[in-house]
Amino acid sequence: MTMQQRLEAIGPRLRRQIARLYPDHDTDAVWRRVEAMLTARAAERPAPLLALDRAREADPDWFVRPDMLGYSTYVDRFGGTVDGVAAHVDHLEALGVRYLHVLALLKARAGDSDGGFAVADYLSVEPRLGTMADVERLTARLRDSRISLCVDLALNHTADDHEWAKAARAGDPFYRDFYMVVDDAEAVARNAELPQVFPTTAPGNFTYVPEMGGNVRTTFYPFQWDLNWRNPNVFFAMIDAGLRLANHGFEAFRLDSTAFLWKQAGTNCRNLPEAHYIVRGLRAALDIVAPATLLKAEAIVPTAFVPPYFGMDEGDGFEPECHLVYNNSLMVAGWVGLAEGSAQLPAAIVAASGGLPPGANWLSYARCHDDIGWGAVLGDLRGLDDAPEERLIAAARFLNGEGDSWARGKPFQADGSTLHGSNGTLASLAGLEAAATDGEREAAFRRIALLNALSIASGGVATTYMGDEAGLLNDDSYLADPERAHEGRWIHRPAMDWAALDGAAAKRITGDLIALRDARIASGGAGGPAALATDDPAVLGIACGSDRVFLNFGDRAAMLPATGRDRLTGAVCGQVPAWGVAWLEG
Repeated sequence: MTMQQRLEAIGPRLRRQIARLYPDHDTDAVWRRVEAMLTARAAERPAPLLALDRAREADPDWFVRPDMLGYSTYVDRFGGTVDGVAAHVDHLEALGVRYLHVLALLKARAGDSDGGFAVADYLSVEPRLGTMADVERLTARLRDSRISLCVDLALNHTADDHEWAKAARAGDPFYRDFYMVVDDAEAVARNAELPQVFPTTAPGNFTYVPEMGGNVRTTFYPFQWDLNWRNPNVFFAMIDAGLRLANHGFEAFRLDSTAFLWKQAGTNCRNLPEAHYIVRGLRAALDIVAPATLLKAEAIVPTAFVPPYFGMDEGDGFEPECHLVYNNSLMVAGWVGLAEGSAQLPAAIVAASGGLPPGANWLSYARCHDDIGWGAVLGDLRGLDDAPEERLIAAARFLNGEGDSWARGKPFQADGSTLHGSNGTLASLAGLEAAATDGEREAAFRRIALLNALSIASGGVATTYMGDEAGLLNDDSYLADPERAHEGRWIHRPAMDWAALDGAAAKRITGDLIALRDARIASGGAGGPAALATDDPAVLGIACGSDRVFLNFGDRAAMLPATGRDRLTGAVCGQVPAWGVAWLEG
């Protein structure tokens, strides 16, 4: 299809979002402005990306394939610079990566920037990392290797030193309306009804800014000013930024904090319908101008709230939203399962993760750059247990190393007596840091493979966080950096140790990862998972393509429902060892 044909076919869907979001504005006037912007960005799209658009329009499920595995990393932690990332594409190729998510790439505010998520310029690269020209060379190199580059697009807020925020501080009424400012009384009233994202390091949801004459809405950190999406100029500016970035070669956007976009008094300001209309509008714009591009929702919400992020039918036909959504609950459930020695919660999440709409997929992972947010599975656990908070606090304490635990996690935004999060690398959380004997090391390797198998067998874009393939341990060096010392998540964001890839731990973990990848490709498994019944409460069964995968969360061997040939070992087996995986053919 040509861009004009896509505009005619998809334009009505985009207009609907505009009408829903801005009923008090002239929809025709807003649409004319958006249409002109779409036409301009389409005219600027480079020829190689137009060719990619055509190829992916012909194969719309290209990202729902057994070989769609991912990798996530901070640019500076992985390669130092954008060019440094390009120098290590061979490592990604060896892992079978098809999707690369680079964190903290766009220009961030000076000083503390929440790990790069306080963006000062959406259209510039962080200067110490390189330039947009470097990015364009990297994307060309990655396309040659069939790897799609993903960048973070922070939709909820800008940095307080973004040009829009600077203009607002200076009194420009146009840009002042890009943000939300309230008096003291309203700030107090709203704080009483709103939960807090960072209750220890950034309590509250507002920050007093004298130049703004009141309290600026700051859901996350005080230097991250929430955007006022009730203003159609914000809608226009952010969609324009996304299209321009797509034209630089980015093939996917991780939409940061999508659940928080729309603010409404009397609610918790999470998962409101208007937040979905915003994302559907961005999806429609990209489908018109840059259809090769994926949207991925960082919707760290209970499983019941996730389906709308894939899209919905509200009476005008199905309206697609995000191609990918993080299966965060599956990651959390995996750690709960290990802490408890039980497959109960992982099985419930797997069962709830099936039935995806066409053209949609999960993004799954064992660990990521963020903490393990225990509250994400509270809703799921309430259906299984009358005291879910106590159960999750117990799991968190175990992962934080209490008692006879083999885990070495650290509490995040909590002292361990309340429910919030836990930090740590995959290896440290799984017991490799604490292992003192060969037997303990073997157990840790099995637990690492178990969680990677949970991610891979579940059919989504299974993504490895940088360093986890090398077995890197918790890194306390961040404590010596004044700009990072307050942020405990840096403990699991170490710099890549390239020499470690030659070590025994890395060879074992990487070997297991590749074996799991090859097993999934052979099975033909992709997309939403399906749970299989087992006779042991410690064993989780997953149907992956033509195969049956069994994961033992317990510390003892368990019998399988049936015998079969294990793709991972080549042997016929009828049981799965402690913390083991059996991937049975057929």
